[in-house]
Amino acid sequence: MAGKSSDITQPNTYFNSIDGLRLLASLNIVLFHLEKIGGLTDMGGEPGWLFVAIKGPLFHASLFFMLAGFLFMVKYLQYAGNFSTLTLIRGRLRDLYPLHFLTAVAMTALMSLTPDGSDTFRLSYSLMNHLGLVWSFLPFYAFGLNHPSWALSAFFLCYFFFGPALKRVAAVESRGKALLLICGCLAVPAVWWLIYIAAGSPAYYYTFFHVFAPVRLFEFFLGMALARLYLLNNARPRKFRIQDIPLLNDLILLACFTALFVNFQYFSQWPRTRLFAYHVFAPALYSFVLYRLARGNGVIAAVFALKPVRALGKSSLYPYLLHIPLASWLCWTLERWFGYNRFLHAPVNIVVFTIVLYAAGFVYWYRKQKRRKPTYAAAPDDGDDRA
Repeated sequence: MAGKSSDITQPNTYFNSIDGLRLLASLNIVLFHLEKIGGLTDMGGEPGWLFVAIKGPLFHASLFFMLAGFLFMVKYLQYAGNFSTLTLIRGRLRDLYPLHFLTAVAMTALMSLTPDGSDTFRLSYSLMNHLGLVWSFLPFYAFGLNHPSWALSAFFLCYFFFGPALKRVAAVESRGKALLLICGCLAVPAVWWLIYIAAGSPAYYYTFFHVFAPVRLFEFFLGMALARLYLLNNARPRKFRIQDIPLLNDLILLACFTALFVNFQYFSQWPRTRLFAYHVFAPALYSFVLYRLARGNGVIAAVFALKPVRALGKSSLYPYLLHIPLASWLCWTLERWFGYNRFLHAPVNIVVFTIVLYAAGFVYWYRKQKRRKPTYAAAPDDGDDRA
C-alpha cells in the first residue's frame, strides 16, 4: 500500500502492489517469447484462454515503460530542482549494461553457429547495433540477437529526457492539467498507429513501428503523468472516497483484465489491428490498472503485495533480459550433445526453467543491492531496479 502523507513530495511513498504488477508483466513476456520460439507445443494450444493471455501478451513492454515513469516520478519528485541526468544514466549503465553486453555477445556466438551466421558483416553490424543501444531506432537489416534488449535502447532515451520532463511534470499543480497531459501522451501512439495505417500497414515495417524509441518515450511520460495525478489526488486525503472501497477496486481491475483479454483475442491477429491493440488500447487500460493498484485496496492488490511476489517483482528486469539467451543455449546444448530436442515443448520443463530463471534473477539483483553505494540527494543514483 502506498505511504500516506499530505505532502506530495514525500520521498517514502511506496507502492507494494506495483512490484507484483511488474512480476506479472515480466512473466507474461517471458512465456510469450518461449512460446513464440517453439515452446509449450505439448499443450496443443489448450486451454485456449491461457494461450490468448500468453500470446497477446496481455501484459507487455508498454506496461514496463509506464511503470518506470510512474515510479521514477514518485521517487525523484523531491529532486526536481537539481536532478542529475548524468548520474541517472551512469547508474543505469552500471546496473544494466554488463548483463546486456553478455547476452548480446552470447547470442552473437550462438548465431555464428547457424546458417545465418555465415553473413559475418550483418552479424557484426547487429552486434554493434545492440551494444550501441540503437536497435529500437534502427531495427532494419540487423538480427534480433537478444530480442528483448530492444527495450534498453528505448529506456535510455527515457532516462536522457527524464530530468527535463521531471521539472515540467512536477510543475503541474492541477488535476485537470494532469489529465490533459495523460490524454496527450495517449494520443501520440494513436497518431503513430494512424501513420502506420496510412502507409498501408506494411508487415515489413511492423517491428520498426512497434519498438521505435521516441514513441515508447511517451509511454514513459504517461507513467509520469499518472503519478502526478495520483499525488495531486492524494495531496489532501479525504475521510471517505467511494473509489477506495476494496470490492469496487477489485471489480475495476477485473473489468480491465477482461477488456485486455478481449482486446488481444480479437484485435491482435493482423498487423494494423495488432499495433492498435498494443499501443493504443492496452496503454489506456494499463493506466487504470496502474492507478488502481497504486491505491493498494482490495484482494488483487493484496496478492500483488505479498512479500515473495514483491521480491521477485523488484528483480524481474533481469530474467527479462536473460531468458532468450539462456533458453537458446540450453536448447542448442541439449540437442547437439544429448540428442534431446524437447526442452521447450514440455510444460514441466518450462515451469522448472522459469523458476530457476527468476531465482537466479533475484540472487543477481540481491547481490547488487548489497554492493550498492550510498545515494546522494543532489545527484540521485538510480539503483532501484523496480523501475
